[in-house]
Amino acid sequence: MRQRRYVHATDVYVGDPISVQGRDHLVLARLRDGDIQQIDWEHNHISDLKLDGNRSVVDTTIICFLPFGNVIGVIQGSASAPRPTALQRWLNSMNVINHDLAVMPLVGKRAWDKLNNAEAVNLFEMRLRPGQMMFPSDANGLGDFSRQAHKRNPDALITLTMKIPKRRGFGRDTSRSRGERRLREDVQHFISDFGSLVGPDGAVDRAIAHVTLSASDGSLVEDQINFVSDHITAQKPVFLRRSEGQAPWYEAAVYAVLDVAAAHEAELRDAVRPVP
Repeated sequence: MRQRRYVHATDVYVGDPISVQGRDHLVLARLRDGDIQQIDWEHNHISDLKLDGNRSVVDTTIICFLPFGNVIGVIQGSASAPRPTALQRWLNSMNVINHDLAVMPLVGKRAWDKLNNAEAVNLFEMRLRPGQMMFPSDANGLGDFSRQAHKRNPDALITLTMKIPKRRGFGRDTSRSRGERRLREDVQHFISDFGSLVGPDGAVDRAIAHVTLSASDGSLVEDQINFVSDHITAQKPVFLRRSEGQAPWYEAAVYAVLDVAAAHEAELRDAVRPVP
């Protein structure tokens, strides 16, 4: 187990391989910080949770490896459970192959190509729906921006817009280029970290970017990316019951991912199919 331990900043991650119906999957755990409380119903009081032996409380994410296209399905046990970017860091720390791996949400290939090849991103707009907080306390960039806005008023429909002005007089050209480059990096990180929250029924039901692309003749053209319509996502609630000596605690989550993957298999295969 210690060989599958990885430390990033103040976070400690541990991977635990699991098997369901002969196929290998993974539980990625993040050690919780701080004290955790428990209720003692017998003595009617709340106290710190104390574990026997060398044990730790963790937040867990279950990663299911689908049988095609290097596609994974992920279920987070909580908002503070490891995100796909943590899985990427953990996999690369384990030296699984001789090259670094990238874990990215299955946005349609055209949308990713536009974002990664964009000369500039000059506008990004997203809308947060009212409801439960979905952004963890350690979120940064646009994730932290979204968390603070939602925390301020969780019952509001919040639209966040970041725009790099193009009018004359906005500083120097280098300043405008720097702002567009930073915005592109912010959007890439946000979609990579929280792409699973984007969708018609997700916590983020609107996410668009205005980009500048190079045409084949060398000219620059303006285009738009709609991450909601171009994003492949599906959500399914999973209830993990306490183990009663029968099925492992993670089995229900694995089956839920596989069920959703089967329902969207054609779309998933198309997203990872090589371009002719």
